[in-house]
Amino acid sequence: MKSPPVLIYVILGVILLPLSVSQDWQTQAEILRDCVLLVWAVSVVNLLYLNGALNHVLGIKPRQLFGLVGIVFAPLLHTGFSHLISNTVPFMLLSWLVMLRSADLFFAISVWIMTVGGLGTWLIGRDRNHIGASSVVFGYLGYLIAVGYIETTLIAILTTLAVLFLYGNRLGTMLPSSQTSAISWEGHLFGFLSGAFAAYQPNLLGQVNLWLSQL
Repeated sequence: MKSPPVLIYVILGVILLPLSVSQDWQTQAEILRDCVLLVWAVSVVNLLYLNGALNHVLGIKPRQLFGLVGIVFAPLLHTGFSHLISNTVPFMLLSWLVMLRSADLFFAISVWIMTVGGLGTWLIGRDRNHIGASSVVFGYLGYLIAVGYIETTLIAILTTLAVLFLYGNRLGTMLPSSQTSAISWEGHLFGFLSGAFAAYQPNLLGQVNLWLSQL
């Protein structure tokens, strides 16, 4: 995903300041840091030392039994550093917005998107290797847009409008007719749908959160 100008992020931060001041900034920053460090650490090892070998082993391979492992590992893998960087910025922004909206359910939302979005890609995806964090990014995008539709609060509406302004032009990448073979439109589509569905099912997310707390 291409990143909008830095000024846009500054404007978004100002819009969301009334909400963010009441949140635990340190905890949010630590979560974001750990997530980004994990993805980058895996990518550095994979790309620099393993010549991308993990991409062929741990990606989502549709309708292959071993390809199911990609549901867990595919978001950590990227084809190159340009691919990694293009996903890092929107991941940081959108995951932060999700935390601002639903801090206690952030991990449940993330696991749900990875699982359901990955499974959808595995079931109907093209016969190719699907990797990258963009499926999770689109999941957060779907969640935030749906929350803005469901809720009628000013902050929810402003968040949705800001997200649409930033990344609305990328929604077309969920359509098969607009894609090259290098882009997983399936990952984008099922990530988005899983995130939107999660916004409509807070009780389900609560169950996922309970399950995670018992691990």
